[in-house]
Amino acid sequence: MNKEILYLGCYTPEGNVGIKVVEFDVITGQLKEIASVADLPDTSFLAVSKDKNYLLAVSECAGEGQLGCFDISKPKLPIFINKQSSMGYSPCHISLNAKKAFISNYSSGSVGAFSLSGHTLSPAYAHVQHQGQSSNLERQESAHAHASKLSIDGRFLVVADLGIDALKVYQVTEQQLDLVFTATMPAGSGPRHLTFGPKGDRLYLGNELSNEVSVFEFDVQQGSLRLLQTLSSLPNEFNGESLIAEVALSQDGKFLYVSNRGHDSICVFEVEPFSGDLKVIAFTNTGGKTPRHFALSPNQQWLLVAHQDSNYLQVFKRDINSGLLIQTSNKLEVKHAVCVCFYSL
Repeated sequence: MNKEILYLGCYTPEGNVGIKVVEFDVITGQLKEIASVADLPDTSFLAVSKDKNYLLAVSECAGEGQLGCFDISKPKLPIFINKQSSMGYSPCHISLNAKKAFISNYSSGSVGAFSLSGHTLSPAYAHVQHQGQSSNLERQESAHAHASKLSIDGRFLVVADLGIDALKVYQVTEQQLDLVFTATMPAGSGPRHLTFGPKGDRLYLGNELSNEVSVFEFDVQQGSLRLLQTLSSLPNEFNGESLIAEVALSQDGKFLYVSNRGHDSICVFEVEPFSGDLKVIAFTNTGGKTPRHFALSPNQQWLLVAHQDSNYLQVFKRDINSGLLIQTSNKLEVKHAVCVCFYSL
């Protein structure tokens, strides 16, 4: 198969559609929009279920947020099934395991837990509310749950809260989320997105406000975190305004990629194989404004960047040995794209 299907989540001002379905040629890197789905407005994040039967999408609509569920048994044509309240305001991230979905609600600083069963999305079975604030009173006046990540074995959920400068670790049960550990970050860090290393004992965190990446040791038995390293995602000579956005690790665990909105770049880190420590090896200009989200292709040979403010998806060729990125001429015009989600991952 030379073609992959990917889904783009988009904000929907001026009649824009929330989900775009795109065909991607993994040989040439060319993109082609093949369908659009208008059932949910302002779809700020997307995720495909492990069995590839469902596409989940959060809607940052006015009022209480929504979590929508789509049938993708025919990947090129998502069919809306149902939606539920996200149990908060401004949902912005989805984490999935085989049967459950965890939604981070930014404005309300809360997390909702949902079940997928019987070809439908059930109402939330658990809800946790964060409290507090931190030093940046424009951005950290209250809790702002921004993303979560399940541990490799699925026993723990780590939630990054930008508003209170903390990582909250919850034990996942059938009925609830039980808080087992809190890692406090330096004031003004702004934890945003995070990802685990392939062995599950390292966690990589992008801090939006401080433009720093932090490396943690994760205790897979207890669910605790220990900070090992923190370093900037920006060049030393850069003095402008910028904010970290997405964080993603290559499948082999050798390279970490972090997008910078403002500097408008992807910072490429090499991962030391034994310690998991990071070393900056490149800053790649993304060729557009505000690279809010990106994704590595299933074959790891491409990286696709969604530019929120220049309205196109940019394709980069990736060297799987060096980790370096090369901008191609392939791009697709998409208005207000903020999430890239491959069907096959």
